[in-house]
Amino acid sequence: MSDADAPIVLTRSLPLSREAAFDLFVERIGEWWPRDYTFSRDPAADLSIEPVLGGACSEQVPGGARLVWGTVLSIEPPLFLRLAWQISPDRQLIADPAAASRVVVEFRAMADGTLVELTHRDFLRHGEAGEGYRAAMASPEGWPFCLDALVAAAARKPSPR
Repeated sequence: MSDADAPIVLTRSLPLSREAAFDLFVERIGEWWPRDYTFSRDPAADLSIEPVLGGACSEQVPGGARLVWGTVLSIEPPLFLRLAWQISPDRQLIADPAAASRVVVEFRAMADGTLVELTHRDFLRHGEAGEGYRAAMASPEGWPFCLDALVAAAARKPSPR
């Protein structure tokens, strides 16, 4: 198995119930996703994941376009979310979800909170650049950075809805 075939699997513990952890990840992604990792880098951009089969993972820039960077392939609140990750190795949007790699996020209840397990796989869908893309997403500046931002948001007082 080449590195491009190997999935990235990362876990983080959140001091939240499974329902609250799922809600933070999906419904409140704008509260934790690093702004430097958005397409616009606009602090006013609205990030969202539509929590339905076929729902869009997107960024809406004030006065601008809606950029779709993922599609919900399956979802079972508060257990898991499965996405087509429609961002290419060169940071371009992939229009066809069938050509994108896959991200699965599972939420497991623990006595003191929730274990979040993220698996990113199918890097071969990105062709020759897949192996390098996998390495970038597994690096400290990739998924680990994003999940650490999720942990930090979980530790903050929840915002009023």
